[in-house]
Amino acid sequence: MVFTPHAQFGIIHPRPGFQGYGFSNELPMNTPLQNIRDFLNGKTPRLLSVPHEPDYRQCPDEREMLDKACAVIAKDMALPASDNVLPSFLPDFGTVSMPAVFGGRVIPARDGGRVHILPVAKTIHDALRPTPLPFEQTDFQRALDMHREICGRLGTNEIYLRTPDPQGPMNTLALLFEDQTELIAAMYEHPAETHEALRRVTDATIDMLSRFRAAAGPEKVIGNIWPFIALPDGKGVSITQDYMPLLGPDLYAEFELPCLKRIADAFGGVYIHCCGTFAWHLPALATSGVEIIGIECSNDHTPMEELFAAFGRRIAITSFGNNGHRSLAEYVRSFKGTPMSSARLWFTPTRESEGVDDLRRAFDELAAGD
Repeated sequence: MVFTPHAQFGIIHPRPGFQGYGFSNELPMNTPLQNIRDFLNGKTPRLLSVPHEPDYRQCPDEREMLDKACAVIAKDMALPASDNVLPSFLPDFGTVSMPAVFGGRVIPARDGGRVHILPVAKTIHDALRPTPLPFEQTDFQRALDMHREICGRLGTNEIYLRTPDPQGPMNTLALLFEDQTELIAAMYEHPAETHEALRRVTDATIDMLSRFRAAAGPEKVIGNIWPFIALPDGKGVSITQDYMPLLGPDLYAEFELPCLKRIADAFGGVYIHCCGTFAWHLPALATSGVEIIGIECSNDHTPMEELFAAFGRRIAITSFGNNGHRSLAEYVRSFKGTPMSSARLWFTPTRESEGVDDLRRAFDELAAGD
């Protein structure tokens, strides 16, 4: 079937200069890509990226996911450059994409729920048995195929791509277990086997991400499906570290940090997401030698101030939650006249988010004080 993108998705003309999104280094200075590079290179103090809500994430029907993705991406293509959005496909198949590489039957989302996976291991020794599936049988290949179809439907190759959710090595290993307390116990009882299992997961993660980037074209891959920041080629990968709240600093430093460093070294850095409480890991992260580009936190569990105290302006900070304030915008306003006014903030609310216009004003007010 041949699709007519302009008629089907209601886009008459992409925004002026959309061809400036091209994957060449010769870019107009006012493009979102240049704005993002300037922020990451420390030339601008903060950034607000405001895409449309990708309402197709974890959609159980692939054809419906494709239809909705095309509609959202077409709207993002028409955004003004000041919204700092790189139109991209978010192939969100759930947190199970990397665990599924090691087997386990995926249970599709239903009744408004999320994707799940049947575990393959009861013990750490069980977790050492599975071998990774061929790349062509994984969600990473599925994402590439869907991205190719989306580009065909919309009539342009200038659509960026994000990775399926790779999760961190510890997260991935934990999802192989029927009972995750067995994994935590194994760190004490079978540390050598736990290190080996994490090494294998890290090897597979680096392999999957490397092959994905090579197949898509590394210049097209701009991060993970979460957060909605964008990492131009050479600026690292996004990685989830949601096991941090379950581990003490010693276990995290011994078992996960070496894996995280391997991933950062392979891709030029990491942008970390954790939506729990993890402040006790910040000293180890700050002195680990891991190239950390930025961290996304939940302000209601680990407020931005704690990240800034540990890292200062070394990293970008992305966050959500109000930390007791009336809104995220009011929280940002509270930074005026404090050291936090110099923090490198990169927020990514969707256009459909409540209070997004007030957040724009709060960013403008901080900029007026620079």
